[in-house]
Amino acid sequence: MSPGVRLRAVLLPLCGVLAAGPVLGAEFDRGDFRMELNGSVKSLYTFTRTVTTEDFVEALPFQAHRSDSWGLLTRARIEAEGAWKDKVSAQFVYDNEMRNGTFLDSLGLAVAEQIGTQTWLNWDRTYSVHSDAHWRHSIYRAWVRFEGDGVELTLGRQRIALGRGRLWNPEDLFNPIFPLAIESDQRIGQDAAVGRVRLADSLWASAIWSPQDDPDEHRMAGRVDYEAPALDAGVMVGRFRKDWVVGADFASNLGDAAIRGEATYTDLDRGGHVWQAVASIDYNFDVGNGVYAVVEYLYNEHTFDSLEVGSPAPPFDSDRVIRAIARGQLPLLDRITTVNEHQTGIVLSYEFHPLLTGSAVVLYDWNGASAAFAPSLSFSPWADLVISVGGQLFVGRADEKNDFGDTPGLLILSVEAYF
Repeated sequence: MSPGVRLRAVLLPLCGVLAAGPVLGAEFDRGDFRMELNGSVKSLYTFTRTVTTEDFVEALPFQAHRSDSWGLLTRARIEAEGAWKDKVSAQFVYDNEMRNGTFLDSLGLAVAEQIGTQTWLNWDRTYSVHSDAHWRHSIYRAWVRFEGDGVELTLGRQRIALGRGRLWNPEDLFNPIFPLAIESDQRIGQDAAVGRVRLADSLWASAIWSPQDDPDEHRMAGRVDYEAPALDAGVMVGRFRKDWVVGADFASNLGDAAIRGEATYTDLDRGGHVWQAVASIDYNFDVGNGVYAVVEYLYNEHTFDSLEVGSPAPPFDSDRVIRAIARGQLPLLDRITTVNEHQTGIVLSYEFHPLLTGSAVVLYDWNGASAAFAPSLSFSPWADLVISVGGQLFVGRADEKNDFGDTPGLLILSVEAYF
């Protein structure tokens, strides 16, 4: 990549935020109406080994060669929040992103572009594509909420959070995110309508509808939640694409520890059913500044062996292959999918200094005897700046049936500034 392209990769998104600089970080209060404007710029660098689309097509039906791959994502974000009389509130978050690096040729990005964000209004666009740079914009959030006595209604692109687990959430079928996600704090919203009604002092009923272009792709759910100081619990029934899902979850205390449980039963449209369940406990140990620890167990029948993903027949056309892979990946996007049924996850977090925090995630695959390690360090020299370095390392035999053995390592560096 030329120095000029590298420079534009950083400066173009940054200019979008700086142009709004005079009003970012500002608060407006006009009696019943309040509004706040903020912004941020994030640069995220990754280095790993990936398969290019060209190598994948040439290698079919054999395993493709992995090559070194790096990527630089620079994101400029502008966020506006407003409220009127504590009855109406709204949020709008707009992103401009520049992507650079050899990962632009990777099979994973090609599949992701083919699949898209799976949102109904489809506001996101990649409007500049070059061999070494992609420039895109997206609306990350755009919702309005009406609140009354015991009634809430939220319309628009929003985060729909379901489930209690810390690492895995079988119930989170609207906005799933998984333990090894590079940006675990970025959750694609759904264009949806969410209504909540208070049935009693501690009892709420919710209805969620997320339309899609294809009626067979609609997602909808009904849920009842019990919220009390000693116990939070909920049950849900939903239809996600053509599959019916029944779920239940709870969160409570066991002494000074917090315990959680979550389970779903899915009646698959293609035939059969799968169970998914999570049990976890977390505790703050009185060691130094305090060590926060989570231990979580996952039982998952939605394995790759349970899927029926067809492979394209020759002759191999790259565009058609990518589309076929994307269609095959759709069942993997909205629920936990693993090679084996049993996994355990551990999370550790420790504050070495008010400016320096370390954390680590460990995932262990019982059946295949493989493991994933994801350590990270975050340094915040100023309140509005966060610098992070992390990675993902994997252990296990690549020729055995396991979840992590053939996964390449990953280096992650990020710098984020807030305005």
